[in-house]
Order: sequence, then structure tokens, then C-alpha cells
Amino acid sequence: MKEWIDEWYSLYQSVWELPLDNQVEVLENKTQQLLMTWGSLDEALQELKKKLKDENEPYAYQSKGTVLFDQGQFDQACFQLKQEQCGEKQEAIRCLYLGYALLYTNDVTASEEYFRYVQFISRQTLILHLVYQGLGLVAMLQNKLELAIQYLEKAQPLAENHEVMYNLGVCYFSLENYTYAVTCFRRYAYVKDDSDGLYALGLALLQAGEVEEARAAFLEVIETVENEADLVAVAQLVEWIGEHELACYAYEHLMLLTGKKPRWLHGFAWNKALAGDERAIHLLEELGQTDPEAKKSYEWIQATVK
Repeated sequence: MKEWIDEWYSLYQSVWELPLDNQVEVLENKTQQLLMTWGSLDEALQELKKKLKDENEPYAYQSKGTVLFDQGQFDQACFQLKQEQCGEKQEAIRCLYLGYALLYTNDVTASEEYFRYVQFISRQTLILHLVYQGLGLVAMLQNKLELAIQYLEKAQPLAENHEVMYNLGVCYFSLENYTYAVTCFRRYAYVKDDSDGLYALGLALLQAGEVEEARAAFLEVIETVENEADLVAVAQLVEWIGEHELACYAYEHLMLLTGKKPRWLHGFAWNKALAGDERAIHLLEELGQTDPEAKKSYEWIQATVK
């Protein structure tokens, strides 16, 4: 996540300094890819161990490979899980873990093969739910979104897993079916009370023309996010879509969180100026005396309003 945010921010900065059409298009594509990445790599298997233990103890499986998986060491987990042997009932779980580990190492072809093998050897409801979810994620990464929807909709009724609704929302959003995307993201965000889900909901609402509810969603994100990098990403997104007052609010929260850094003052003044507050232009002029980026913003505003 951090790498994507850093890459987006770096590109955003270059577009801000020199807003060429081709760069703007790249930035829009990057924003789309960021949303897709959040969906496809979004805690896909975090509940596997808990669900299997709670729902059907005889199918639980714990090994050196599963421990490595839980630690996020997916390459090592793949190697270890392939070497392990277990009983007939545990075989489906071992292969399920292996399928997700391969997915997280971007070996989608092998991942799909293991998911299909588990689908063949097991009829257990929870296992099939996780198989269909895994196949849906594979299809998402292959950009086969209609197929991904088919798998995710098969997974959805088999177990309570709100991550499936999030990923369905991502698929519908990418296919520009914003009404369905809004429905899915609503079912995820308000049940999970999750800022990522609210962020995605806000994007879908904007595309669906539900501007007021979109503002409310972004406002809630700003008020709940406490991580600096995530708050900066939200501030820049709402600025990018023209919601400058919301961006100002985000920069105010950043200043409350980390102090009145020149970067936040610049962002606040810039958005206030874009919102039509003439006093902010004077603030940009003052900031520009010590901050080269603020000076560029002031000069751009001055050249635009003439």
C-alpha cells in the first residue's frame, strides 16, 4: 500500500508542477490501479484460520507453512507448504493456503490451479467459499472482471465475509457500473466501519452522481484516518476531484496531527485559493518567500486570475 501511495504522490507532484494532458491521463489510470490493488490484495485470507477453527475444528490445519503464511513470508510459505504432507481432511486446507500464498507472490497461474484442485476434492461450504473468493481475486488480477464477479457472487452466499462485497464493488466500479459498485461498497463500509471502504464508496458515489453522499463519505474518512500517509492521499484525492473545501479540512487535520508544517500550510492555502478565498492568495505569497513550491502555486494562481 505504501509503495502505491508514494508512487501516486510522486506522479501527482509532477502533474501539479507541469499539468500536461498525457500526465493527467497517467495519474487517472494510476488512481484506478490503486483502487484495484486495494481490492485484490485486501485481507483476502485473514479470516481463514479463525473461520476454520470456529466452524469446523476437524478441518483445522497448522504447520510451519501456515505459520510462515501468517507472518507474511509468502515465498517461504509456498516452498514449505509444497513439501508438507497431511491427512486427507487437511489436504484441502493445505492447498488452499498454498493457493493464496502463490497469489500473494503473483504466481496467478499456479494459484488458480491449486484453487481448482481444492474445488475438485472438497465439498465443504467454507472451503468452497474461500476457493471462489480466491478464483475471483485471480480473475481480478487478470483483468477478467466479468469472470471475477461470477466467482465472487458464488462465494458471497456461502459464508459471511464482507471482503467479498468490497471486491465485487471494485469489479463493478472498474466496469463503470457505479450503481452496483455503490451498493457493494455501502454493504462493506458501513458494516466494517472501514476507512478504505468509505474511500472507495466516495469514489463510486461521485461517479454515480451522488455528490452530497460522496462528500459525507470523504468527510468521515478524513475524520477517522489517523495515519499521515493515508490522510495525505485522501487530501490529494479530494483536491484532484475539485472538492477543495474538503481538502482544506484534510490539511487542517494533518496540522492537528503533525503540526503546522509548511507542506500542510501550502496545501491548505492552495485549496482555499482554488475555492475562491482571496485571503489564501496572500497566504500563498507569504509562504512563497521561504517555500519554492508555494511560490510556484502563487505564481500559477496569479497568472490564472489575470
